[in-house]
Amino acid sequence: MLFLPFVLNFLISWTVGFYVTSRILAEGKSPREIGLEITRTLYTYNFYWSIIQVSFGLYLAKLMGGKEWLRDQYDLGDLSGKLLNSSLLITSLVLLSVALIWGEQIVMAQLYGGWEEYMTFWREVVKGIPLYSKLYLVCIAPFTAGIFEEIIWRGYGISQLERYLGLRRAIVLQAIAFGVWHGLSLHTIITFLIGLAYGYVYSKRRKLLTPSLAHVITDVTGFYLAFMT
Repeated sequence: MLFLPFVLNFLISWTVGFYVTSRILAEGKSPREIGLEITRTLYTYNFYWSIIQVSFGLYLAKLMGGKEWLRDQYDLGDLSGKLLNSSLLITSLVLLSVALIWGEQIVMAQLYGGWEEYMTFWREVVKGIPLYSKLYLVCIAPFTAGIFEEIIWRGYGISQLERYLGLRRAIVLQAIAFGVWHGLSLHTIITFLIGLAYGYVYSKRRKLLTPSLAHVITDVTGFYLAFMT
């Protein structure tokens, strides 16, 4: 169940990529232009991310106990009762996530031949993405990801896997599933590491509110800087 979202994501993105590549090859465009068009298309029509997240999240939350389980996981008392500790923990998770993602960007820039070349490529990608897709990425995607990805991989994943594998293996396996959900690339490793950190936090608190808030803040910040600046 934890790897099924990856399968759906892979099939959809592969189908889109194959279609775009076939069309552009027929037009005789260069590999760079093919990469630009595939990236633009995937970010333009990426609403299926939220559909998969919400569908799986609601289904797995139902298996865990439905509304009562969700109320317990997102109890505001967990935050207000330990406000300072929770604030520091959220800040730490956000800073860790941002640091890992920036590290990824530095490595990607080297692969693209330098920071300037990488930023030129990315600016060309963003320029071709319509405003409604950018608004979705900043205003909607962070919340569906921050809530429902945490339900799927932390809330459901760790709780179920530890019954058969033990807690440590459960944290690692859910992080692997969380990583591959984000595709098969360098970003897989980065999100695996983030999944480990979030999984460890969840294993200690057994509440989703703190990791969900950190997840939302990280995604809003990252998507805004990537697509709106």
